[in-house]
Amino acid sequence: MRRWSNVSHRVTILVAVAAICHLGAGADGAFAQGAQGAQGDRVRTVTDTLIGSVGGVAVDRLGIIYVADFGEVVYKVHPDGRWERFAEGLYGTSGNALDAEGRLLQSEFTGNRLARIERDGTVTRFADGLQGPVGVAVGDDGEVYVCNCSSNTIARVSENGEVGVFASSDLFNCPNGITRAPDGRLFVVNFSDGRVLEVGLDGEVSELAVLPGGGNGHIAMARGQLYATSFQGHRVYRVGLDGDVAPVAGSGTPGERDGPALEAQFTFPNGIAAGPAQDRLYVNDFINRHPPTLEAPPVPKSTIRQLTLAGFWERLARVRASDGLDAMRSFYEEWKADPATAGVFTEIEVNALGYGWLGAGDVEGALVLFELNAGSYPNSFNVWDSWAEALAEADRIDDSIRYYEKSLELNPSNTNARDRLAELRGRE
Repeated sequence: MRRWSNVSHRVTILVAVAAICHLGAGADGAFAQGAQGAQGDRVRTVTDTLIGSVGGVAVDRLGIIYVADFGEVVYKVHPDGRWERFAEGLYGTSGNALDAEGRLLQSEFTGNRLARIERDGTVTRFADGLQGPVGVAVGDDGEVYVCNCSSNTIARVSENGEVGVFASSDLFNCPNGITRAPDGRLFVVNFSDGRVLEVGLDGEVSELAVLPGGGNGHIAMARGQLYATSFQGHRVYRVGLDGDVAPVAGSGTPGERDGPALEAQFTFPNGIAAGPAQDRLYVNDFINRHPPTLEAPPVPKSTIRQLTLAGFWERLARVRASDGLDAMRSFYEEWKADPATAGVFTEIEVNALGYGWLGAGDVEGALVLFELNAGSYPNSFNVWDSWAEALAEADRIDDSIRYYEKSLELNPSNTNARDRLAELRGRE
């Protein structure tokens, strides 16, 4: 019978119960994929209908979503779906982004300018002389990069609003969406074809990938990967920095269906932005509930859809089930080494999952997970204590004793390790 004599162990077992129920562990160690699709990503509708067609989307550090209607209005949407008009009187609100002070930089496509909107909704003109501006990205030094759809260029706007051309290329075909990587590279998607383009620090443009569908919306970065909306293809794609493309949400058939991501339906998805924890993406989606044969077209409407990305645990469990221990180890080490995902999990969470697997009978998987956790947090007495317990479960008594001793060395007050050592030595 297991002993849970210290507080850390009591915490981990409670979390482990939740983890094992969520992941659907079987006694043989296999984890069911369930009805969430191949990756476990899910889509839900956040808002009821917003008046106006689709524009850009930005999300601040509080999780508040700013939605442009491609008309005169920017909406402010709370994560629970409540919304209000944030700013009005603009002229063709398209792409947007937030600066370091939480102010919204809003493109006005029809007005050929960039507005700055304070957090109280006050609008000031920031830059003129743009040419069909859409997507916006903000640099580390406060400079702003804007997609000029009409001139097939990327403009750079200084902190005081001066506009210049940063990049120009025949590869641009109404550049619409833009995002910036931590190293300063820009990634751009075209509205009039499926290209995803990379713009280097020197303004050089190259093709990274092509999305199916024939025309893209916007692009965002989350967890070190790119996510782009295929406006014409009614889908969201994940694009690796190596150019690898995979659908992540949307069946490709227009509609409004929520649920497992690859079974969900979008209609001309356009704006996309990552939430503050980078585990959720928000997409501005068009609503088309009327036949196109109507003599008087209806007022356009849109909504915000939330794409929740499968957590580290779900992905790890699926790799374990489908590809084995070596693949699971590689997956863990890649996530831990990547600055974009290294902070996604903690010592306690990894420990909890290990106990979940151990309780489900997957002793081999638990042993590897505890080993990886000890490698990541070598100065934690608790991870060595847990690894020792799993080793005892596997009847590897000598190794178990060695790691209980390690745990006790790090924390001489660990009575659980002391008691277990006495018991195990008595069995030798």
